[in-house]
Amino acid sequence: MKLTPEVVRDFWAHMQRQFESKVEQKQSSATMQIAATFLDLIDVQDRDQFMKDFVTTVGGTIYIPFEIGVESDQWPLWVQLRICVHEHQHVVQGGREGWATFGARYLTSSSWRAGYEAEAYGCDLEMEFWRTGQIIDLDQRVASLKHYGCKAEDITQARDTLAIRAGVVAQGVVENRASIVAIEWLDAAKIKG
Repeated sequence: MKLTPEVVRDFWAHMQRQFESKVEQKQSSATMQIAATFLDLIDVQDRDQFMKDFVTTVGGTIYIPFEIGVESDQWPLWVQLRICVHEHQHVVQGGREGWATFGARYLTSSSWRAGYEAEAYGCDLEMEFWRTGQIIDLDQRVASLKHYGCKAEDITQARDTLAIRAGVVAQGVVENRASIVAIEWLDAAKIKG
């Protein structure tokens, strides 16, 4: 079966049920408006770019700058699906670490932020390999960490971590919880991106 807007909406709904998360529009959120201003002030991320180009997960709520199932040049259906998995791995991280610890580390430490993103980028690796049988460009993936205010040495460490993960993923191993749940649903629905 082909990836359609309805499939993407159903997939997001499934992931929300599985991980007890919810979705809100980023532009409508007072919390995200405050976060955008704060991140801009501490030189982590430009306010406008944060609101327009980035999906953000806080306390089990995923704030999105697009409408689920509505395809655009910036947000094609496959990207919406892959982002869903990536953000749900952040939900896993918050649950594992405790949201206060996860949030404090993510906001105050370039090293922790890069590490958390590297783990979630592991989902991107797993999902792309499931879809295409190929490993995504690791340098391109970690380059985005510059927009997260990560230091060069932390970006290098994230890249090294992903290189190790890529070797495991290329063996067909799926380890991240969000990817496991996603691939089980997609396989059961006979969906291919």
